[in-house]
Amino acid sequence: MPNRLAISPRSAKYKAFRILAGLEHVLRRHRPTTPQQLASIRNFLFLQYDAPLGSAVHATPLFEAIKTALPEAHITVAASRMMASVVQHNPFVECCVVTPSPKKNFLGALRAVRNLYRQLPAGVACIATTTGNQRPILALLALLTGEATRMGYTLALPLYDVALDFRAHRPQIENNLDILRALGREALAPEPRVFFSREEVAYATHLFSGLTSETPRIAVVTQCSDLQPKQWSEGHFRSVIAALHSTRSAIPIFLGTEEESAAIEVLRQPLAERGISLAGKTPAIPQLAAVLAQCDFVLSLDTGIFHVARAVGLPGVVIAPAWQNPAEWLPVDHPQYRILRGDSIPMPTLDYWMEEIGVEPALQAMLALMDAFPSSEAARYARLKRSLSNPAQMASAIANEKRDFDAAHRQA
Repeated sequence: MPNRLAISPRSAKYKAFRILAGLEHVLRRHRPTTPQQLASIRNFLFLQYDAPLGSAVHATPLFEAIKTALPEAHITVAASRMMASVVQHNPFVECCVVTPSPKKNFLGALRAVRNLYRQLPAGVACIATTTGNQRPILALLALLTGEATRMGYTLALPLYDVALDFRAHRPQIENNLDILRALGREALAPEPRVFFSREEVAYATHLFSGLTSETPRIAVVTQCSDLQPKQWSEGHFRSVIAALHSTRSAIPIFLGTEEESAAIEVLRQPLAERGISLAGKTPAIPQLAAVLAQCDFVLSLDTGIFHVARAVGLPGVVIAPAWQNPAEWLPVDHPQYRILRGDSIPMPTLDYWMEEIGVEPALQAMLALMDAFPSSEAARYARLKRSLSNPAQMASAIANEKRDFDAAHRQA
């Protein structure tokens, strides 16, 4: 099968990459590429600059899988600010550094990445790129950084020692795990993980100080910030939210960016129970994760916030577009999630909205999840415990936040 993430061998760019690869072969020693040599790799430098939040979240299972298969492995990440926010508390990553953007400041990025490469422990190393980070400029960055084995996904095939074949019918997580499989290690796909600190738990708890612990909390994501055709009508959202409140006393917790807050206010104002809007109040991804961990369910468009909700184990319903393969990004056949999607279409029209998904299917999916995974304070704290970054502080942090939460509730 031809590699979909590749430049045509007949292009001038491909031929230039071939010349660079040939020059490197003459000037540098041979890098590890045999199965035995690849199996000896323990040092990993990941170049992670993809912009979408979902892509960053979907890289996290690979880090956990590497540390599970190779406990002695060392993982360093050269990152965009988005990626750094996702992994800054990740216990499976030893070092994550925000560098200049290779696209905007290549020399600055090169200096920073070279410095990270020099700080890797002694031993065989590789520089790797996951799906979404296949741009040729990252291959050039890896080429000029050092003599490490280059592997992963790239458009510049001649510059990589192990160039993996992207397969669109598989989940992004599975494609990323092929990096570990290329080292001769079996890899079962763990769920995405986003971790947070005790301070972020306290911040999130404060945002919920006006709610009782018994009230079911539905995180609601009504805006899609990536400009893709993934909209669902305000009327549909209002109908589902109103029904969940009238039947289950559920409170909507609206999430989004500061730029989305005005549209969220328009949607929530006609509701009898408007809930609370946290739009713009969780600018850091760990803050958002800590908020989601203290909700009970999520009702969301197929967007980045949903992926963070999944990364903290929050059950939910996602409204998915008919033009995108759900297996690539969404947890298909996962018991905690319901994916609502119309019949497949090859391409969306300019005026496409996901109106083929009605109110009743979304409502019934939410009610079924609420029956299968009853909301409880214990479930919220279990999610907090699972994602708190410092295991030694888990018990005390959760106990302290529970005490503060109960005290605030009594005062209210």
